[in-house]
Amino acid sequence: MPQPIRILLIEDTLEDANLVRHYLTETEEAFTLDHAETLATGLEKLRTSSVDVVLLDLDLPDSEGLGTIMAIHAESPQLPLVVLTSIASRDLAASVIQEGAQDCLPKTNIDSDSLNRSVRYAIERTHRQRVESTLENSEARYRGLVDSLPVCVLQKDLDGRFIFANQAYSEFTGHDVNNILGKTDFDLSPNDVAQKFRDDDQKVAKSGKLFRTVEVNTTDGKTAWVEVIKSPIRDAHDEIVGTQAIFWDVTERQMAVEALTRAKEAAEDASRAKSEFLANMSHEIRTPLNAVIGMAELLLDTKLTSTQRDYLKMILESGESLLSVINDILDFSKIEAGKLDLISKSFDLRETVGDMMKPLGVRAGTNHLELTCHFDSAVPAVVEGDAHRLRQIVVNLVGNAIKFTEVGEIDFDVSVDSITTENEAILHFKVRDTGIGIPADKRQTIFEAFEQADSGSTRQYGGTGLGLAICARLVDLMDGHIWVESTLGQGSTFHFTGRFPIKESNLAARPEGTNRVQGTRVLIVDDNATNRIILDEIVRSWGMRPLLAADADEGLMLLQEAHSAGDPFTLLLTDFEMPGKNGLELIQAIRDMPDLKNMLITVLSSSERPTTRSQCDALDVSGFLMKPVKQSELFDAIVVALGVELPESETHDSHLKDHEKLRPLKILLAEDNLANQRLAIALLEKWGHSVTLAVNGKLAVETWRNDTFDLVIMDIQMPEMDGLEATRRIRNLERIRGGHIPIVAMTAHALAGDREKCLEAGMDGYTSKPLRIHELYDTIAGFFGDQPTSVSTESSPSIIATDGTIDWSHALHSCDGDRTLLLDLLQIFLDETPLLLKRLDETIAANDGDATYRTAHTITGSLRILGPTPANEVVRKLEQAATSGSMQEAPALLAELRQRLDILTKKAAETVAKKHF
Repeated sequence: MPQPIRILLIEDTLEDANLVRHYLTETEEAFTLDHAETLATGLEKLRTSSVDVVLLDLDLPDSEGLGTIMAIHAESPQLPLVVLTSIASRDLAASVIQEGAQDCLPKTNIDSDSLNRSVRYAIERTHRQRVESTLENSEARYRGLVDSLPVCVLQKDLDGRFIFANQAYSEFTGHDVNNILGKTDFDLSPNDVAQKFRDDDQKVAKSGKLFRTVEVNTTDGKTAWVEVIKSPIRDAHDEIVGTQAIFWDVTERQMAVEALTRAKEAAEDASRAKSEFLANMSHEIRTPLNAVIGMAELLLDTKLTSTQRDYLKMILESGESLLSVINDILDFSKIEAGKLDLISKSFDLRETVGDMMKPLGVRAGTNHLELTCHFDSAVPAVVEGDAHRLRQIVVNLVGNAIKFTEVGEIDFDVSVDSITTENEAILHFKVRDTGIGIPADKRQTIFEAFEQADSGSTRQYGGTGLGLAICARLVDLMDGHIWVESTLGQGSTFHFTGRFPIKESNLAARPEGTNRVQGTRVLIVDDNATNRIILDEIVRSWGMRPLLAADADEGLMLLQEAHSAGDPFTLLLTDFEMPGKNGLELIQAIRDMPDLKNMLITVLSSSERPTTRSQCDALDVSGFLMKPVKQSELFDAIVVALGVELPESETHDSHLKDHEKLRPLKILLAEDNLANQRLAIALLEKWGHSVTLAVNGKLAVETWRNDTFDLVIMDIQMPEMDGLEATRRIRNLERIRGGHIPIVAMTAHALAGDREKCLEAGMDGYTSKPLRIHELYDTIAGFFGDQPTSVSTESSPSIIATDGTIDWSHALHSCDGDRTLLLDLLQIFLDETPLLLKRLDETIAANDGDATYRTAHTITGSLRILGPTPANEVVRKLEQAATSGSMQEAPALLAELRQRLDILTKKAAETVAKKHF
């Protein structure tokens, strides 16, 4: 309900006041009336109460005439005012309204309607005057503000006509503001420039979004850059009615940016020229230097006097030092010139790093230091990356640690920071030493070129100061970070990280046949605590039962206690160099004890001296290993010491006993599926052949080009380059190089014409998946032996069990009866299946038919080892849907495939857990 209009009546005549009150009650409007008989009383009421309109008699006891109006406005300037007068005069009415009243009403003409209209008119007119005044003030303030801005501001309507421009615009363009209003850009600028302005305006008006750019203006033959912000103008109903542009001159800034860019390009060109010069000079210096070193080595092998030999050794050592410097400069200049790229290949991380550590271990042992190497169990077995550049970083950091450490140890540690969603491992490498440490102010600068912590003229250690700079650049190429933590006088720890794609599904590097050493009691004797911890962790992961001793005396005590308790140690792993009683003395003491003299012993040594091995042989030591020891060589040494047989040597090749024996072949296998790789390699190596793996056609061609092989077994479906294209390229190269290597196709395709496609591409043979042992063997024998006359090469097809049961006899036959191999393949199947299903989810959601087909084809390869199952038929339909463009069927097929695979994975998991078929 609307609020009543509050009226203050200032009238000294009571009769007139009552008459006004009466007329107000007769109107349909709601009013409240307050009455004052004098001006003073009325002014007091205005101060103490809210009033919407005043009805004012001009003749009051304490005021008369226009002064009464002035008094009211002095108190309330914006209050609506209606004058009541006894005189009906036009002149008086005009004077009253000119003085500020909204209306003048003669008392003789008052009735309810006229009084109501007059009150309403006064209120509305006052409101309109307020709005107009506010708008005028707002416009004045806006114009005053905009005119004072140091940037140009202009407004246009939707037809592109100027409706406003500020003073800065007039000064910048030279156009008088009054002369441009109503005109367009086409009246002021060249057509091409005006059209661009018009297009920008229309873009802003249509999108309703702010537009910002830096543009060139060449009006009047002068080139200027301006930065422009254009935005829409909206009315009270949020409708776009025009555009506004704000722009300012950025010519100086733009010219400075262009000058800076030119200077930067010039500096980069100079840097590249310098780096290329260094690279060229390094090569030029290395050529004669290699001859100097080579000739010095040849001369050292001839008969020389002692003086001549000393001189030549000095030449050789100086040449090697100079070559090391040149190599650093060459690598650094390659990096600076942007010509150093990482070559990514798969490699076994533990084996590769273990091989790196061997010569470093010898250097450490020569300095009477202990070098340890530890891998966290979560570190992947096989990764992809540049092993050569990783070696360069590791050798540099560990070599520095050895150089700057006089007493103590150097520990090398590898762990996993994280595994990304792309199945990449962020590996964390640490090199900790107990050396001289690095001052705080040098910890950042040492990674810069030609910087060294020991850089004075009296420095004790040599070097170019490029090693750590090169490491920093290489780590950056590996998408990693390098840093150092150090305490002066106590040692340093260098850290670096790198991103390495994981190439195998199994993360643990667990050797096959560990069940043969499980439960074996082993005593580890080493004075270095880090070594003890590492060896303890390794042998425990193989199921052995280790106990640790810090010196020879403690080791002897534990050996005797274990024998007395009836639970003797089977094997001793002992360090050779120990304070007090060394490893040799410990072994001698054991051999002198009747109860322990037959103890199996493996020695670990930090130094390689001819007498050390002969002394160990004399004491009937089972194995001798150089520190830091690799897990694989430690396992092999333990197996040899225990005299146990691994599963590979226990199997009997009964399935091929009717076949002739082929000579050992060097075979290149091109296969991308992990399970197929494992199966094919196991079978071929079991038959006495050596196998080199390429995971796609492109790598197969490169591997064949760089090596010599007797045979290529080529999968047809592979990523990056398929087997048919790889075969064509090999045949083309053979036309140039000569020769002809047999190439056997290995494919899951069994359609008419597939064999012909393989032969047309240049292949010599054809074998189908799943691999049938006799068929594969006979195909190979067709090239390297007489045609075998054996049992049928084809087995009768298996019947698909509708309940998802796995045909274990078929699966075992596919592995040539090797149960261990089949268990390994089942574990690969369990590891890969969830990843492949997740990838199918993504490719089907993206409606990517090619990617869906490739993933489904990979699942087909994983299923082959299990024989015919309902899942095979479902995944075949999924492949067909992906290739025929019927992707709408893919979600339903994927759901059915999940159900089928769930049954198979449960049965496979039970079998792997029980290790029984």
